[in-house]
Amino acid sequence: MKRFLSTSTTFLVLLLLFVSLPIFAQNIASPVVALSPEKGLLIESQDGFMGLKLGFRLQQQLIFTAPFEENEAAQTDFLIRRGRILLSGYLFEKKLDYLIQLGMDRGQVTLLNAEYRWKLDSKTKISVGQFFPPVGRQFQTVSKNLQLVDRSDVTRFFFTDYDLGFAFRRTISINRNFGIKTAFAVTHGEGKNVSTAPGGWAYTGRFEILPFGMFHVGGDYSESDLYRESKPKLSLGTAYYLNQDAYTKFGNSAWDGLEDNYSEYYFDAVFKYNGLSFLGEYIHRSVDNERLKITPTSEIFSNKTSGEGFYVQGGKFITKNIEPTLRFSILNPNDEAQTFNGKFISQNKYEIGINNFYKEHSIKIQSQIALVKQDFQNQNSRTYIEVLTQFSISF
Repeated sequence: MKRFLSTSTTFLVLLLLFVSLPIFAQNIASPVVALSPEKGLLIESQDGFMGLKLGFRLQQQLIFTAPFEENEAAQTDFLIRRGRILLSGYLFEKKLDYLIQLGMDRGQVTLLNAEYRWKLDSKTKISVGQFFPPVGRQFQTVSKNLQLVDRSDVTRFFFTDYDLGFAFRRTISINRNFGIKTAFAVTHGEGKNVSTAPGGWAYTGRFEILPFGMFHVGGDYSESDLYRESKPKLSLGTAYYLNQDAYTKFGNSAWDGLEDNYSEYYFDAVFKYNGLSFLGEYIHRSVDNERLKITPTSEIFSNKTSGEGFYVQGGKFITKNIEPTLRFSILNPNDEAQTFNGKFISQNKYEIGINNFYKEHSIKIQSQIALVKQDFQNQNSRTYIEVLTQFSISF
């Protein structure tokens, strides 16, 4: 563990020095240095040609689970839910952005984001590298800006994962009261930093309508209404994702050449007004050849499971910093695949929580209690209470 920490620290220090040297070489007399919860550590050249931001995210989570069944014992867990190092910045007077995000919460360093973002103009951006495809709304909302302790079980079940490729994003403001956001991406389709695989490519398209104009400071992708929208704001979004012959993501080690395709549909909406916020999303996944192999003695299913799910959540500030929250979700995965793996075939989850914001989403404590009911193929069911508390610092 000490060796891991030493290697990680050395890597980050060298990376910081490497990227910082051009700044000081260009204008060594007077670089602009700032530190704030919103921007982390920010270093900029005085002429505005380039800049560097260093940030981190640490979310520590305490979980208590109490099953209703007598043959199951209560369980308490304490874990680092997320540990992130973020290195970002710009070149050419903010025309070219870059972002590197390292995950450090699973005992090893994992490269998450590694992308360049070229701004053609103030409304158009092209991303190249490793990023999250522009699918559902909560998928694209960074974990720092979540309204409850974590993303919904629906979102997490249909997790698409980071991928390598390019994306095109365009925002169109018709007038002050009407806007459109579009996104399109072509990615390798095999996940994080998979350089080659027998599979095909993945294609993503997303379209949003904002009938009452743009949200304040990107509030449509920050779940609580921290800015107390003075007028009602609404965004309606839909997305489609097609992954052709997703060899690696299927876990297809049995053979090569099968058309292992899967597709996903997303429909979502977010509403905010005067401290009140609502978010809802429906996800449907269709998997081709989900049963990869059948022999007289063995059966193999894809790592990707078809099914559908829906959740709705909301919150309302009752003081400047206190926000009660709630969420209800329904998850219905493929019965056959779930049964084969000994997992539930349907789940209903009811969650009530409360947020205490010390510095918006940068410093906060979140707590919630949930009632979870799961049904299994053999007519058995499992019901349990889940209590979570999370302290989050994100700069």
